[in-house]
Amino acid sequence: MTISARPEPSQPGATPATMDRGLWSAFAGARSETGRLAAWLALLVARCRGATLGVVLERNLEEGVFQPVAVVPDPRRDLSAFAPTAERVLSSGRPAVPVVEGGRHVGYPVLIGPDAGPQVAAVIVLDMPGADEAAAQAALQEVHWASGWIAARLADERATDAAQRLKRAEIALDILAVTAEHAKPEAAAMAILAEAQAALAADQASIGMVRGRASSPRIRLLALSHAAWFRRRSSLAETLETAMEECFDQVAPVAVPALTATARAIAVAHADHVKGSRTRHILTVPLSDASGPVGAMTFERREDKPFGDEDLSLAEAIAALVGPALELKRRNRRWIGGRLVDGTLHVLGILLGPRRLSWKLLALVLAGLVAGALTVTGPFRVQADAVLRGEINRAVVAPFAGFIAEAPLRAGDTVSAGDILVRLDQADLQLEALRWRSEMDRLASQSRDALAQKDRAQVALLEAQVAQARAQADLAEAQLARAELRAPIDGVIVSGDLSQKLGAPVQLGEVLFEVAPLDRYRVDIFVDERDLRYVTEGTPGRLALAGQPSQGLPLAVTRITPMAEARNGANTFRVEAALDAVASGLRPGMQGVAKLDAGQALVSWVWSRRLIDWARETLWTWQP
Repeated sequence: MTISARPEPSQPGATPATMDRGLWSAFAGARSETGRLAAWLALLVARCRGATLGVVLERNLEEGVFQPVAVVPDPRRDLSAFAPTAERVLSSGRPAVPVVEGGRHVGYPVLIGPDAGPQVAAVIVLDMPGADEAAAQAALQEVHWASGWIAARLADERATDAAQRLKRAEIALDILAVTAEHAKPEAAAMAILAEAQAALAADQASIGMVRGRASSPRIRLLALSHAAWFRRRSSLAETLETAMEECFDQVAPVAVPALTATARAIAVAHADHVKGSRTRHILTVPLSDASGPVGAMTFERREDKPFGDEDLSLAEAIAALVGPALELKRRNRRWIGGRLVDGTLHVLGILLGPRRLSWKLLALVLAGLVAGALTVTGPFRVQADAVLRGEINRAVVAPFAGFIAEAPLRAGDTVSAGDILVRLDQADLQLEALRWRSEMDRLASQSRDALAQKDRAQVALLEAQVAQARAQADLAEAQLARAELRAPIDGVIVSGDLSQKLGAPVQLGEVLFEVAPLDRYRVDIFVDERDLRYVTEGTPGRLALAGQPSQGLPLAVTRITPMAEARNGANTFRVEAALDAVASGLRPGMQGVAKLDAGQALVSWVWSRRLIDWARETLWTWQP
């Protein structure tokens, strides 16, 4: 911590104190803090036997150093000899009684703050030439008891400052809450000015926001208190904007007349505004957000009541909260172009700035991918759902109406040609055949009787009836021969399960089973109509079945059917393909995904062709 050996020139009370009984009266009747502090130090020096000089050092908040605020009895004395003792006390935070040339120094820290981490707020140093250890310890005890007044004084000052900051924060938060009630920046600015003007007892208040911040920033007046409309090219508006730009350029408050905190600020434009208007006192504070200043807020008073340091602190507290809110409302109201510019500049700042290496690496990777997609060609494949089917399907149908007597096989079973698939009930057919044979015997007997009687007409009629009965008997025998339905080819049953329908009736021509071969297959590919133009007969490809996803089966397109069908919400055409080689484990009905080779194309086009087609279709639809 830096120690200044010179008393503050602004402390006129640091004058020699008279060591007599009147010091108590001087301490009790002091009219200023500086005089009271000097009287207190004089009392302390008088109570410490052997002490010839006392110094009180306190922190200067603006410069961040400890400076003498009271010296007794000679404020003009060189205090550099006390610097080592004060620095030792500051660094350790504990009292020190160092031995110096000609005597001793007594240094004592005044600590204030929480118990967990108190801070040194002041240092008391006494000069005791010729004093021994006992006298120094006695003086240290006196300083210890007396320092309570210093600690209480500093704590009271801090409490007062904290209360003032809390009051300023309360006012600023209330104004910020009013800002949230309005969506447009003009309305929000009017609400802010109404509240802020009353809080600072100003006659007029105004807010200006910056425009063209990236290229040539200029302040434009956004709102005037108690004015729903104002002429932007009036002399009042122009001088106000010039004064706000003066504050904006310096990024610091400006006041006329100048305050202690604004003594170094340039106030030429503010003085011109005061000369050209009825305003006698003006105060301007900048509005800022995370990226820097975004505008300014000005307060004016027409009566002879200048702004003070407390007014400046309150104005800065209000500006600190409402500045980001107003800038956010202004940005949100801009058109898309302005937002795009800000977004682009933000991204460029990230990519071209000194930090965020990970974002830069990501940008390089993305740029490489984009460049590769625009220049590199790759295979273009048309992807579509596919189903594996047998090359032929042989149907097994019911030869007559009857009932199921036996069904030993069902769908999924492998069969050979001639295997019994189902046996129909033969009882009715056997009775039918027996009835017609009996009818034949009866008619034959009648024909012999008619022949014996030489009744030619009757003989001819009976022979015709015998032929009819023989035909019916042959039909019954034929149906009996077909009561056992057998597999027509070697293969697998792809549909049909009668094992749970024994005794159930079947109708003539009803399909009971379908049998497909196991060594000859056809692939049905359902190609989206948008991709059909890239597929021709002979187009090669590969098939990945759901049951065998790692084994790609080569195929070639053999036929494109002209019939469309809706499938999964898309209009598709069925494309037939043949497998180049039949693998083991294939079964009709398996589903998967087929990819048909359509040549080479740019990778970017392959990825974006759907979007390009949609855009072309949309543009064509919108054209008159």
